Amino acid sequence: MAARRVIVEVKKRSTSPPIEAMAKAVRLPERASSFALDERFDPLPARRPVHHYALFGMDVLDEDSVLLRGEIAPDEEWQLRADPDVVAVWSDAPIAPFPSPPAGPTPCPKVDCDPSIPKGTIADVVTYLGCDRIWEEGVRGEGIVIGICDTGVNRRAVPAVVDGWTADDDIPWGMDEQGHGTMCAYDAVGVCPQAKLLDIGILKSEGPSFGGFISDAILAFDWAIERYRQDGTPQILSNSWGMYRNEWAPDYATDPRHPFTLKVLQAIAEGIIVCFAAGNCGNICPDSRCGDDVGFGKSIWGANGHEEVITVGAANIHGQWAGYSSQGPAALCEHKPDFCAPSHFSGYNRSDTGSSAACPVCAGVIGLLKQARPALTQEQAKRVLAVTARNLCAPGWDYQTGFGMIRAWPAFEAVRRQTLPRAPRVAARRYRR
Repeated sequence: MAARRVIVEVKKRSTSPPIEAMAKAVRLPERASSFALDERFDPLPARRPVHHYALFGMDVLDEDSVLLRGEIAPDEEWQLRADPDVVAVWSDAPIAPFPSPPAGPTPCPKVDCDPSIPKGTIADVVTYLGCDRIWEEGVRGEGIVIGICDTGVNRRAVPAVVDGWTADDDIPWGMDEQGHGTMCAYDAVGVCPQAKLLDIGILKSEGPSFGGFISDAILAFDWAIERYRQDGTPQILSNSWGMYRNEWAPDYATDPRHPFTLKVLQAIAEGIIVCFAAGNCGNICPDSRCGDDVGFGKSIWGANGHEEVITVGAANIHGQWAGYSSQGPAALCEHKPDFCAPSHFSGYNRSDTGSSAACPVCAGVIGLLKQARPALTQEQAKRVLAVTARNLCAPGWDYQTGFGMIRAWPAFEAVRRQTLPRAPRVAARRYRR
């Protein structure tokens, strides 16, 4: 039986050892003989926010704990869980980027299932959203740093990259042999041209196959949090990746206590605005990797659909919903996605596609808003983009497009007036599968 990748939360021996000595301060589980520790993953403080203990009906630990990564035979996992020093055992879920899937049959009146044909250019997207009007006001992203969490960023193609983190030292930051992350970076600065970028190479640990694991994302987000504490950047993290199927790791997909989801919430609590692509498992033309997990309530898993994150679906500038864009309700929140941003346009590629392209466009718009109002929070950014969005599938909010297509200029005007609108009311609209 093949070994299973796991993330293990373990109590520390001493109360507060220095980080360099943490590996020695952790007593490794002894009951499960097949557990193989991955020594490339430095023990990481769990740092679970105390209010989450009460939220999930858990007892607050008397001792600190750390996260380890390793592999174990599935039939011995119960022994690992039985170890008195083991707080929890979580799946180390496989993750992948969200490029566009092939075409296929819809509930929205206007649907685009042909991402290979671009509907305009990045310049058209700028005009459509009203970013050009914001630029004319002298706001082009100066002082903003956006973290592109993906396969990497080729800094020759996108010179705005100034620093980064990588899950694979053989593919350092500033390199992207796959191109997906470079597309995302290009699209972000396409609407926020003076922003600087961090290449956060979460999806590099699988080498040429360009995938990764949730444990890589935990390390990457921890790096971004520490960076933010040093100089207040990155202000925004753009994530165009996720997990395609619930069966790959049900505990990550549906349990808000998973250590990566808590790490995302920690980043938001620190002051970083976090955006996630909704995914490409919509029920009209889903990605083949989605399997049977497509459509309503079966296509937005884990942190991508947490209530606190900004979840971005895809549509084109002709007002057509991308028929593969994942639909709510998400596993962790009923009212997802929040809204859509443009996809299917000529940018880095002949056609930049998927909810992957939409997410960094949204992140770039938030960069403009953040320059105009540096104190803008996650909740405020989500609210102003929702209130000013243009309806697509139905009046108000719906499970396909959220509140519709974001509009940069009206959102900017609201932010500049320093009078942010109230959160919009949500009346859920279900469509038959």
